[in-house]
Amino acid sequence: MAIALSNRLAQHTIIGLDTNAFIYLFEHHPQFFPLAERLFDYLKTPETQGITSIITLIETCIQPRREGRTDLVRIYEQALFHSAQVQMLPIDAALAKQAVILRAQYGFRVPDALQLAAALESKATLFVTNDRRLQKCTELEVLILQDFL
Repeated sequence: MAIALSNRLAQHTIIGLDTNAFIYLFEHHPQFFPLAERLFDYLKTPETQGITSIITLIETCIQPRREGRTDLVRIYEQALFHSAQVQMLPIDAALAKQAVILRAQYGFRVPDALQLAAALESKATLFVTNDRRLQKCTELEVLILQDFL
């Protein structure tokens, strides 16, 4: 199934990333780690870029912070602030306006709307997640990792 994922990814050069992809990779999720690893390996391809928003920093660090896992918080911070393969966008007026449109049109929760808005503002053609609700978004292709197990 990882080959099928690679084939789908190969059709895109700018890819939006939901928070769960980072969690699967850095916390070695027993089921989804191999797919997340394949995704992030693909993002090392020249001319390829991953996009996420500052929401990912918030969402990835909450649980480790609660558990006193400052080591994991530092890993997420390092990966998100200093990655050559993933750009983390701040929430600015353009992103907020796009999120409003998505929230109004599809009823997405604010964090989901912001994640998709970051992808759209960056001209991504694919958004990788495991949240099936986000498939309602028709402005870009939404890839569900679960479908590649």
